[in-house]
Amino acid sequence: MQHPRLLYKPYCIESSEAHRRGVVAYTDDGSLLFSQEEKDVVCIPPNKQYDLTQATIFGLNERLTMSATSPVLDEKGTTLRDIFNEEWEKYSDALGNSNNFAFDYGSYVYYKERGEIVRFAPRFWHKVVAIASSSKLIADQDKKLTWQEIQNVFRKTVIGVVGCSVGSNIVHTLMMDMRPDVIKIADKSVYKMENINRVRMGYGDMVCNNGEKKNIMDLGLGNKAETVAKQLYAMDPFLDVFVYHEGLNEENLSEFFDGDEVEPKLDMVLDEVDDPRIKILLRIEARKRGIPLLMFTDIGSSVQVDILRYDIDKKTPLSYGVEDELLIKEMESLYDRGMDRKRFFSFVDLLIGKEYRQGELADIIEEKSEIPTATMIPQLGSTAAATSGIAAEIVARIRLGYSFPPRIIFNKVTFDVQISR
Repeated sequence: MQHPRLLYKPYCIESSEAHRRGVVAYTDDGSLLFSQEEKDVVCIPPNKQYDLTQATIFGLNERLTMSATSPVLDEKGTTLRDIFNEEWEKYSDALGNSNNFAFDYGSYVYYKERGEIVRFAPRFWHKVVAIASSSKLIADQDKKLTWQEIQNVFRKTVIGVVGCSVGSNIVHTLMMDMRPDVIKIADKSVYKMENINRVRMGYGDMVCNNGEKKNIMDLGLGNKAETVAKQLYAMDPFLDVFVYHEGLNEENLSEFFDGDEVEPKLDMVLDEVDDPRIKILLRIEARKRGIPLLMFTDIGSSVQVDILRYDIDKKTPLSYGVEDELLIKEMESLYDRGMDRKRFFSFVDLLIGKEYRQGELADIIEEKSEIPTATMIPQLGSTAAATSGIAAEIVARIRLGYSFPPRIIFNKVTFDVQISR
């Protein structure tokens, strides 16, 4: 039975098993008959079938270096190229014994909502094709770890991302650089059209189709966490994305951090949520468990990084340069007395400091500039993109043992960097 937080994970079955059990069969016109777990047979036409195995295997054959420089995988000196040469033979044999499209190689992945079936290369090689071109551009400081050891660190890292606006950009970039086996995402909000200035979305990500709408006035907007999960599964069906579409609250925080018999516990949490109360709770829970909390904030044309290394020191405060009691008191006043503009920015000043009040953003905060929407803090897509790149780099290097200052601010207009130690 599938875990309730993995509901968006597509059905996956090895091709050889699918053919043997009759889960997949082809008709004379190339249509694919798919029968999942003895349910009704679905007929999938050729224009809804995709095969990534050829692109994966031929691409790797072209790009993987020869044995002299290829990563060594075991004590015998076996290299990545060596085992790929064996895989090339398996693939060639499978094609040679094929019955048109029915050949025993890779896995079929069924995307029910799209009505599509995709054949992926075996899990190992799909992961390799996604990371091989990264080489060892991110290595441990002493450069003692092998390519395979580095990838194992990244693969086993469990990251929780709370907030899927800028957080969605960070999730995608983390996946590009690290390719972990598991990621957790939480957000109760839905995407709105105005999110397209900073989030990568197509029409199918923004709204559901008319067949899924309840009535003509139903906007059909998609939950942010669910949407990101579906995007990730389209890239990597072997990934486990644990989705908290209800967002985080006091009832499910422990589950998010600690998991269960299937869902693993977190190694690191990224705070990209807007809710001040959740921001504070995340810090309290991360400190309690001794895991690092990172917050990446896009502020106008600057990116601010806050790094709270609770894994090193559980006495680290809830935010840099402010006492816990004052920060909590200011947060509570937002809910007790109402979240007006002045009170909100008073909390922000405490949480991240006042350095963000610069350039055009300062004029907007002080209401000296035209503001077309009621957004508290407007955002730029280019800053969100820069934020995600910086986030992926820092997260990966922390996992490899690097240390960073508690607060860093990058200004992409002046190229100034402010570092607080």
